[in-house]
Amino acid sequence: MGLAQFLQWNVSLFLLILSRWAGMIMLAPVFGARGVPSIVKIGLAGGLSVIMYPLIQASAPQIPDDVWMYAALVVKEVLVGLVIGFLTYCISAIVQGAGQLIDLQMGFTMGGAIDPVYGVQSAMMGNFQIIMATMLLLATNSHHYLIAAMVKSYAYIPVNPAGLPMGLDYGVHLITSVFTLSIQLALPILGALLIADIGVGLLSRAVPQLNIFTVVFPVKIIFGFVILIFALPFFGQSVSHLFNTSMTWILDLYKGWQQ
Repeated sequence: MGLAQFLQWNVSLFLLILSRWAGMIMLAPVFGARGVPSIVKIGLAGGLSVIMYPLIQASAPQIPDDVWMYAALVVKEVLVGLVIGFLTYCISAIVQGAGQLIDLQMGFTMGGAIDPVYGVQSAMMGNFQIIMATMLLLATNSHHYLIAAMVKSYAYIPVNPAGLPMGLDYGVHLITSVFTLSIQLALPILGALLIADIGVGLLSRAVPQLNIFTVVFPVKIIFGFVILIFALPFFGQSVSHLFNTSMTWILDLYKGWQQ
């Protein structure tokens, strides 16, 4: 192998490694937050790719010489990274979905604000829970486990032209799990607010002259915040469970690749 071919092979392999890491960082929590500058994301993806390069180089397959085959391989690597990043992004989707359900019950639906993490319109409680979840993930070094999961991906999904085997069933199961976990996360507060609604309804029947609209909204908001304060100690356990679930989804993806 001449010097030109040697350089071409190494650069081509590095770009493939970089493509997977860039795809993951684009969507993953903490790494993919809108508040993280693009230059930091690029530098992080490049740095992690440099670290991974010696580990992949020894077992790397032959890089195709055809431009179109190589382009397809780059697209495949980006998709692998995006899928892994999306599986962890589901943590944010679940937490935000739970916050929107709580907002709907507390009467905060019209008080939407810009999500500081992803820069989209979201509910107030969704924003609060997203910030709390991000702080917990950083405090527990969960982003280190995500990097470890990415490193492990090369053992299950090597750099080669093979395609992704996961089918429609996996996607349907994932979407169903996201909705189910969102409801489970919000259920304690939703149940408490439902009890508050029942109490206000009984009060309005007992005192018909009471202006229900001037009473129900302040009562629900105050009651909702009180329940939220009592539920905060358990929020960390819920986020930890969600992160472990996302790691299980990633492992299922790896196992599905080998089938």
